[in-house]
Amino acid sequence: MTHKPPTFETDVVILGSGLAGSITALCLVRQGLRVLIIDQGTHPRFALGESTTTPSSLWLKVIAERYDAPELHNITSAEGIRRHVAPTSGVKSNFGFLYHEKGSETMARAWQAAIPQAEFSEADLGPPQSSEMHYFRQDIDAYLWSTALGAGAVGRAGCRVTEVSFHDEGATLETAAGETIHCKFVIDASGYRSVVASSLSLRDDPPKMRTNSRAMFTHMVGVTPYENVDDGPKPLAPWSQGTLHHFFDGGWMWVIPFGNFKGSQNKLCSVGLSFDNKRFPRDPQVSAEDAWSRFLDEYPSIRRQFANAVPVRPWINTDRLQYSSSRCVGDRFWLTSHAAGAVDALYSMGNINIFQSIATGVRLVVEAFRNDTFTEQHFQPVQRLTDNLLRFHDRIVYGSYMGFRSPALLELWFTLWGLTDSARVREVLKPIVRYARTDRLEELCSFDERPEDVLTGFGQSTGILPAEEALDRLDEFCDIMHELEEGRASIDETVTKLRAAMEEDDRFDMRVDAIVTGLGQGPWLFEPLRRHGVKAYSTAFLTPDEVLTLGVSNAETAEPRDHAKEIWNKWQEERKVFQKQADDLRQDRDNWRERATDAEARMTRSLSGRVKRRLRNLGRHESPDAEV
Repeated sequence: MTHKPPTFETDVVILGSGLAGSITALCLVRQGLRVLIIDQGTHPRFALGESTTTPSSLWLKVIAERYDAPELHNITSAEGIRRHVAPTSGVKSNFGFLYHEKGSETMARAWQAAIPQAEFSEADLGPPQSSEMHYFRQDIDAYLWSTALGAGAVGRAGCRVTEVSFHDEGATLETAAGETIHCKFVIDASGYRSVVASSLSLRDDPPKMRTNSRAMFTHMVGVTPYENVDDGPKPLAPWSQGTLHHFFDGGWMWVIPFGNFKGSQNKLCSVGLSFDNKRFPRDPQVSAEDAWSRFLDEYPSIRRQFANAVPVRPWINTDRLQYSSSRCVGDRFWLTSHAAGAVDALYSMGNINIFQSIATGVRLVVEAFRNDTFTEQHFQPVQRLTDNLLRFHDRIVYGSYMGFRSPALLELWFTLWGLTDSARVREVLKPIVRYARTDRLEELCSFDERPEDVLTGFGQSTGILPAEEALDRLDEFCDIMHELEEGRASIDETVTKLRAAMEEDDRFDMRVDAIVTGLGQGPWLFEPLRRHGVKAYSTAFLTPDEVLTLGVSNAETAEPRDHAKEIWNKWQEERKVFQKQADDLRQDRDNWRERATDAEARMTRSLSGRVKRRLRNLGRHESPDAEV
């Protein structure tokens, strides 16, 4: 077979310069490969995937250390982004979840998951302290793109690939500008419009997903913090300091502010509205603006938050969001997670999937060049991992859409999200702690044998399970929700069946009643504590035994038992300190409510203007939302 003489030749071509493309390029260049990044667009540009999570940031830390890409640490904390990228990404101290009923003037239910702090803010940066972020993607992506180019990757922005073909020696790509490019391997990180998926007809029709949802989204200015418009239960942390989810029967909304910290230079807020596409399909006769207005009319508790909000860009209005591929690897190519498939923005899992698949995919590409092995079989570990990540993502989201029909059912399903997310953190945190203690890079390679199992588990004390075992169990839970979807079970019957199924298997350590009770009584707290010189998550995820033994050899473990007792006692004391801090916060909040009530009563009795001014100052300077 003859090929057209190339105008450019390289080791790897990466299609797409978003998160996945630029991070992968940076890592491969640092491993000594020649990399060309091609993107049809240019930076800066709008993109979703704005909300980070604990697992996504931890996996990014693994990638940064393992593949000699320290620049990635700059986007694993809000402080790092402000210092090294731009003061335009928001802070995220919590996940906020509010349930609304049609016509109601206030929320019906509220839950909050506070995020533990991985890094403590530096004194000169000031509060708020935050371990997670709201990525302002146009700045984050531009930073990653320029960093990859600075490391030695070659870039082609505004370049459209018209044809890609694979052969025994590699691949040949043709561009609209007439350039012919030869390479040994192609990585497609171009998302939904994947060039490789289109060329090789890899898209599933219909997609292999249970979830069927659609969305409309934009960026706005003038969005009011929700804590200022609803007199319902107050959280420990202001809703506007985190990613806020408004839930309702049939769907959910995200509110992701970028200007939620002092010194922000970005007043924008990401807003999106997602619907169950089966129950509420898109009406092509109704514009996105009209659909938005009609929705707000039905939910006055949400409408007040957007009374002064104005979109700064046209609404994007989608049909079904989900897509999947028959395979994501082959001889000489790999589709990164978001090019292979996508589910829904709920719970911000997309970036976890991207980073986790990169951690394995980069290793396999480097090994392929080292051993001159570019077969589909060689890349099967990332295929299995991608399949499992998307399957897990889909099942958790599908069950949530069914749960939106009732606060009680949603709260029960919440326990699965919380338990699986905690288990995800635990499994990636362990090698990070071992690496931090020993400085042995091989600790970060502990999942290379079966990366597809670094997915999830159920429960805080559950060890990592074979992924298929956990996923099969999750499918059983989804089957119960499917009976509700088809009308073969009522909401009450579904709650009863789901609870029984979740509690019947001791292997999964799901203390359903304890968790549901905790959700009902107050905010759902994780504990932000330092652990023995490791700036990482603590008693929220690791037991005293794990803290003692991680990264310590068997011989060292057998040494002083008194030291073990000392660590155990320290662990108990830290828990007491945290509990006191939490109790103090609640007491401060209750005291403030009493003062505010008293102040209002006195003002109604027409006190003097001087006293009124003092009361206004009291409310302004002692608001708990400004302190928490």
